[in-house]
Amino acid sequence: MTLTPLRRLLVPMILLVAALVFRSRWAEVDAAYQHLVRWLPLATLGVAAGLGAFFNRARLLAAALTLLFGYLVLVQASGTVLSGQHAPTVYSFMSLALPLVLLALLFTAERGVRSGHGALVIALAPVLWLAASWFAAHASADLQGWLAERLALYPYPGFVLSSRAAGVLVIAIIAGMVLLTLHGGEDTAALTGSLIFVFAMLALFDRRWMPAVMFGAAGLNLCVSLLRSSHEMAFRDELTGLLGRRALNDRLKGLGRSYVIAMLDVDHFKKFNDTWGHDVGDDVLKMVAAQIDEVRGGGTAYRYGGEEFCIVFPGRTVAQCVPHLENVRRAVARYQLVLRDSKQREVPQGVARSRRGRRRKMRGVETVSVTISIGMAERNDRYQTPEQVIEAADAALYRAKEKGRNCLVH
Repeated sequence: MTLTPLRRLLVPMILLVAALVFRSRWAEVDAAYQHLVRWLPLATLGVAAGLGAFFNRARLLAAALTLLFGYLVLVQASGTVLSGQHAPTVYSFMSLALPLVLLALLFTAERGVRSGHGALVIALAPVLWLAASWFAAHASADLQGWLAERLALYPYPGFVLSSRAAGVLVIAIIAGMVLLTLHGGEDTAALTGSLIFVFAMLALFDRRWMPAVMFGAAGLNLCVSLLRSSHEMAFRDELTGLLGRRALNDRLKGLGRSYVIAMLDVDHFKKFNDTWGHDVGDDVLKMVAAQIDEVRGGGTAYRYGGEEFCIVFPGRTVAQCVPHLENVRRAVARYQLVLRDSKQREVPQGVARSRRGRRRKMRGVETVSVTISIGMAERNDRYQTPEQVIEAADAALYRAKEKGRNCLVH
């Protein structure tokens, strides 16, 4: 199963709770070690920045640097409490600047660290640091008074963050949730999680060690997201979002003595591609993959290659898997794929010319449906290795094609 938006936010939520528990229990640690918590954000955010650079992810590198500079500015200005001449001013400035920078990163396209666009994205972090440093050193009395009036702290007992800044953060978090729901993506989840950590840190800023533990947890969250996204890039198919051939090969190495492997193929896919074009063909593959990914019974779906897919059922028999595969087959056959306007699809001129007559004949068609054929086999005395089971499932798939397609054979 691909990760849903809520599942992608599970790690930030766990880290948030862990950070709050960690802060409450840190007072029980020997005083000689308590100062080490202040170095936690430097370590985690520093590692996150290094991973962002290594994996060529400009947005998450910029997020790590933004949070790192934000932590340094806030702690330098006020320690862990709102004290000092300019501390409230710097805090008020950062309560708006941090969420706005992270919100900008949410809506910024990822084009890598080494591009000119990436350099501009990364530059947001030092610009924020310079602006905050200027506020700390040169904020006039009038500016401090204006900020104190507009962003009044402690609107509620025990809640430091001003109502306006809290509203900005809530809007930014909601925007991140909407983007995550619409488009998914590990980077979006990481940035939305960072906004949640910033909200908790600013709202409870006057608690001891709160900035350190929250920035530290935010750094850990970015590290986890970078490692998870790099894993997905290596093991997931970019078009369909399913696990790819490399992930399947790894899974086959760890199967036990009882399992079923099913091979699935889109019927008449080449003809469909020739008729409607590769862009619509890609839509078909994504639709089929989405239906296959919903398989029940403990199955895991993989893209095997081209229009062929594979489902592995560990610890199952053929009889147990047939109902779940039939549900997938029927779901694909029932699905009506809405064709996009041909004007929105860019194809080579020669291909467009060769298809022009067919499109005129089919101009009234707004939806199409496709079917899949399925072959399956289980490990037994005859097929004792995953490779042999896959070959047997492929042979069953070939028989399904001979039987007229849109059926399951084992």
